Amino acid sequence: MKKHQNLFRRIIVLAGVFALALQASQAETIKYSELEKKIKVDRSPLESAGAAPSSYAPALEKVMPAVVTIFAKKSITLTSARNPMQEELFRRMFPNVPDDFFERFENEEGAPQRKQEGLGSGVIISSDGYILTNNHVVGDADEITVALSTNKEYEASLVGADPRTDVALIKIEVKGLEAITVGDSSKLRIGDVALAVGNPLGLEQTATVGIISGLGRNELNITNGGYENFIQTDAAINRGNSGGALVDASGRLIGINTAIQSGFSGGNIGIGFAIPSNMALNIVQRLLDDGGVVRRGFLGVFLRELDGNYAKALGREDASGVLVTEVGEDTPAESAGIKPGDLIVGYNGKKVDDMQTLRLDISNTSPGKAVEFELIRNGRERSLDVVLGDLDNDSGSIAGVQGGGRNKPTKPEELIEGVRIKDIDDETRTALNLEENVSGVIVESVKDSATAAESGLRPGMVITQIDQKDVGNTSEAYDIVEAFDSDVLLLQVYAAGRRDILAVPLTE
Repeated sequence: MKKHQNLFRRIIVLAGVFALALQASQAETIKYSELEKKIKVDRSPLESAGAAPSSYAPALEKVMPAVVTIFAKKSITLTSARNPMQEELFRRMFPNVPDDFFERFENEEGAPQRKQEGLGSGVIISSDGYILTNNHVVGDADEITVALSTNKEYEASLVGADPRTDVALIKIEVKGLEAITVGDSSKLRIGDVALAVGNPLGLEQTATVGIISGLGRNELNITNGGYENFIQTDAAINRGNSGGALVDASGRLIGINTAIQSGFSGGNIGIGFAIPSNMALNIVQRLLDDGGVVRRGFLGVFLRELDGNYAKALGREDASGVLVTEVGEDTPAESAGIKPGDLIVGYNGKKVDDMQTLRLDISNTSPGKAVEFELIRNGRERSLDVVLGDLDNDSGSIAGVQGGGRNKPTKPEELIEGVRIKDIDDETRTALNLEENVSGVIVESVKDSATAAESGLRPGMVITQIDQKDVGNTSEAYDIVEAFDSDVLLLQVYAAGRRDILAVPLTE
């Protein structure tokens, strides 16, 4: 009887424990249900939640036949060039050596030559043999050989190359080739899957996978001052990948692999760069249209990026737009009426955010084409039509960015804190070699501690405008500053034949 009573008690205890556990579970479910109202929860199977495919083989099967190996050969002269350091050391050891002793080490005509061979990749973009690659792979080659994925080799001719974007187009005389499908690189997003296909280190038909790590990368100096708008990816790119394909998960071409940021080993560290497919095809079309060269639009101005000080001085809520600091003589900009101090905020209906993008847009416009610039001058919006010149036939460049500083005068003889000025007289004009058309006031001194010095103002500069108003003498300069009621003062200055605009923050 006791056994039955003990068993019954155990059952009661277990039932109680189960009831408490069920109650706790229900409480947790209720709490979690309340939480689901505040957060996004997706309990669907992984496949239907947009998970990555288990294989990219179907995409690569379409890509591989369109990626080729490129062998480029160039003749180089073998010379024993003079080594300045060794020469100096030799002279110290043998001070009486004749001056013409080292002339034998100069390059000599008729010196022996050898073939320098380079290896790269390319992408077939049309069934009749046009292949897209990098300029640094084939641009200066004497002989170009293309090996298809079938291991068949063909001699190729250079259709055209553009060193400023590192794009080149070559052609083999073969029909019926499998060409790649080209995607729209303007729709790329950071995080999209990217596959790099090429021949790194001679390993043919190699594919690596990663993501799009960044977009619009410029000022990398990969093209030595050219035009850059690179895609950044962590898909492994190594030597020999140059000119190969960067494709999306569907096998569509989105970029041409061009360069890597390498570590001490010279290998891949997860930072690679590719030319966007849209940009590359734009260059290809222009190479075909203009006989193997690219003609670029030319404006003829020096520009400056806006920072917080410049934006505040111009009454802007953000730092979008670029500031014209100087307009070249006899340039399309001067002919159209663009002036120093103008803020360019639009180009052909497109918002202008930064200098590099505007520079790229102008370069992508054919010379002789009329384009519309949206400007802000003295707080008022206006538009100007400009017929662009030809960059190769004109000269000009685009300036970089400089910083700012400010201050109101604490002494009557100071224009702003730490800055003294004086009128331009004949002696000063001669000493500074100032042209007659340069008017304004001379900066006599600037204290090192003044924020104007931090902004780039230096003694000897000519202040030609203050707050976008012309200055003829010191009296006019003081009047403009006296009436000025803002936190940042714009000064247009002239020095060494160049004009610039400085933003000087004023402190109370």
